[in-house]
Amino acid sequence: MKKPTIFYFVHAHGNGHRATFNLLYPALSVFFKVIALTTNNEVTEYLRQKHDVDVLELPPKYPAGYAIPVHTFSKAFEVTPYAIEPAGRAKALAEAIERYRPRAFYCDGVPELAIMVRGMGVPVVLVHLPGHVMNDPTQVFAHELADHIVAHFPASLEQAYYPFAAKTYYSGYMSQYAGRGSKPDNSLTINNITILLGYDNYDRSVLQAMTNDQHTPFTIIGNKLDYELAQNCVLLGPVKDISEAITGDVVISAAGQNTIAELLSLNKRLILLPEPRPYDEQLVHATMLANQQIALLAQETFSPEQWQNIRQKANVLTPSYENLVNTSAPEAIAHQLRDWYA
Repeated sequence: MKKPTIFYFVHAHGNGHRATFNLLYPALSVFFKVIALTTNNEVTEYLRQKHDVDVLELPPKYPAGYAIPVHTFSKAFEVTPYAIEPAGRAKALAEAIERYRPRAFYCDGVPELAIMVRGMGVPVVLVHLPGHVMNDPTQVFAHELADHIVAHFPASLEQAYYPFAAKTYYSGYMSQYAGRGSKPDNSLTINNITILLGYDNYDRSVLQAMTNDQHTPFTIIGNKLDYELAQNCVLLGPVKDISEAITGDVVISAAGQNTIAELLSLNKRLILLPEPRPYDEQLVHATMLANQQIALLAQETFSPEQWQNIRQKANVLTPSYENLVNTSAPEAIAHQLRDWYA
């Protein structure tokens, strides 16, 4: 029997959206013909090399040389220019819908696309992020029109003022390391601290303050820059498997959702240093985790003494990892989509 088709949009920013697709694609493919949509050639090539998946890359909505305005969230579609290029993107999207006739559109980012697709007669499943998304009129409209909303985190971490919880499915955290965690070991924690850099690398001064204690060895993962740091620091750069590269139980990390999911699934003690994001999603998410004593929250302005104090707190942190990471989250989401659209 021929499988029904769904479109799955993969956002270009960071690696988290790709990681989510990597987890969901095999599960969704059991029930659907999945066609990935992108707006970025690097993401397109990555998906084609990683998976046997059809990818449609939409044309850019910005004219060549266009200076993208700062997003103020004061009105809907405020960063969409008055130009012909957005029409070209909409035309390509409409032609793809007419050709493939998808049953649904799984939208992991860019609410403008969700709005366009719903206007073309296709049901929308919107991926919901933490943060101040309800301050953005475009996001509010996308949430309102979505037939279903999926959050890739536990319901216990939802913000109190989020108005669409009734139609949101909370899958719990998804992680490629789900089920592989072991109980923290204090001897490991004391001997080594891992710093896991996010999409944006920290300033050198922040890392110097973070690693000032010469009696503590630090392993730094993901650095895209050459840092001048003391001899107690080992810089590994990007690694294929963080579960093998992290040698201790305490990890200082940015607060991207996928990174948090992976580290919690490995039962690490987390000190989170959020990176700036348009909706403050990292800061809001990290604050929720800190308020529930699941992680500790740091600031870039910390002095060496403050970093030492928070590391000491992390050594004795005993968070509850229960009901955070869902080992069967990809399959659960796939079954939801099957029930809704297949």
